[in-house]
Amino acid sequence: MKIEEIRLYTEHLDAVKDFYSVGLELPIMESSNTSITFLVGLSRLTFVQSDTVANPYYHFAFNIVEDKNQLAIEWLKSRGINISQVDDHDESYSESWNSHSIYFYDSVGNIVEFIARHNQKHESYSEFTYKDILNISEIGLPSEDVIELSTYIQEQYDEQMYLSGSPTFTPIGDEEGLFIVSIRQRIWLGSNKEAEIFPLEIVINQGKPGTKQLLQYPYKIITI
Repeated sequence: MKIEEIRLYTEHLDAVKDFYSVGLELPIMESSNTSITFLVGLSRLTFVQSDTVANPYYHFAFNIVEDKNQLAIEWLKSRGINISQVDDHDESYSESWNSHSIYFYDSVGNIVEFIARHNQKHESYSEFTYKDILNISEIGLPSEDVIELSTYIQEQYDEQMYLSGSPTFTPIGDEEGLFIVSIRQRIWLGSNKEAEIFPLEIVINQGKPGTKQLLQYPYKIITI
């Protein structure tokens, strides 16, 4: 599944602009008084100013070049970004996913993840830069009923569960793009924050234009 864009809400657009354009060096594609869009490799990350959604926060992940996870840690630290420890380590390894993950908060409390998926081989010989951030590969979708929401997504978008799921956590899609359906109030890995429901929009490439809301949740999926 290819995630073209995610659109998230924030109360602090200026702080978001500084973090992503200066801290992560992501190019700004569009900017106004009400929204800003960054280029994240092959994807777009948009934040929309909101005065009605109180303290929104989200979990999302960026794929990075798979053999640069250690260089990514050094790069983040050199830019003054605090890495969230997982079991007293700067990164977390998943044997089943064959990946290393690096977690950190952005300037408004979103839980951001760099994930190096070692099944996706890249030959690279240089230091880490923003160009090694390849795409948006995950977006969290907190739910009151994981089985209900994950089943609906699979049926509506002809996607499959990725590897395995449970009544509290089910990833849907593939290594290029995953919906992370989590039970509400579960603690997001790499954080001390509970999964909570906030409005968002996701644009995915399926070759058939359309727009749907996911059941009763404030999640809008736009297909192109």
